[in-house]
Amino acid sequence: MRDEPARLLVTGVDTTLGAAVRDHFTERGAATVGTRGGPDGTDPADADAVRSAVARAVDTMGGIDALVVAHARPVVAPIGDQSMAAFWAHVDDTLTGSFLYAQAAAAHMRDAGTGGRIVLTTSRWHIGGPQLSAVATAAGGVVALTKTLTRDFGPFGVGVNAVAVGAVDSEWSICDAAGGVSPDDLPAGRCGTVEQAARVIGLLCRLDLGAAVGQIVNLDGGLSRNRV
Repeated sequence: MRDEPARLLVTGVDTTLGAAVRDHFTERGAATVGTRGGPDGTDPADADAVRSAVARAVDTMGGIDALVVAHARPVVAPIGDQSMAAFWAHVDDTLTGSFLYAQAAAAHMRDAGTGGRIVLTTSRWHIGGPQLSAVATAAGGVVALTKTLTRDFGPFGVGVNAVAVGAVDSEWSICDAAGGVSPDDLPAGRCGTVEQAARVIGLLCRLDLGAAVGQIVNLDGGLSRNRV
C-alpha cells in the first residue's frame, strides 16, 4: 500500500489554503476532489448536502483515503458589535462542518475497510484574542473535536489530526492583525505561506503514521507556546 493518499477530498478549495492543499496533492499524482463554500458551494452545516458531496467524491475517485477540511473564513468583530447571526454562521461553517465532513468521510473509510486519515484545520487563535469571539469558539471546538474523533474513529483505522494555522499569509491573516501580531514578532521574522502549510498537512495525511493521531500541530512560525 502506498504511504501517501491516492484519493483525497479537500473542502474549501475556494480559499487560499484549500487551493494550496489540493494543488499539493495533485502535483504528487493523487486524485483529488474539492468542494467550495459560500452560496454557490456545499453548505458545510447541512448534513444532507455534506453526505451527498462526500458520496459524489467517493464515486468519482473510487474511494477515499484522506480528508482535509479547510473551509470557512474568519469573522473578526468587536465583541459589542458581533451579531449572533454572524457568530453562529462562522461556528457552523467551521466547527459543525468539520464534524459533518469527518463523520461522512470516516463512514466510507470504515465501510471500505481501508481506514484513512483526516486533517482538520483550525486557527491558532483557539487560545482567544480580541475581536475573535467567533474564531476562538469555533477553533477551540475543533481542537476538542479532534481529540474526540480520534477515539471514535481509531478502532477502524482512521487517524485524525488538526493543524492550527497562524502567521500564514492567507485569509486568516486578519486574525493575527486583530491579535496584535506582526511578522516582527515571529522567530523567523516573516509569515509562512499556504504552500508550506499544505506540505505539513500532506505529512499528516500519510497513511503510515500509525499512532501519530489526536494531535494539534501549531503552524504559526513558533509564535505559540501553548500545549494542545
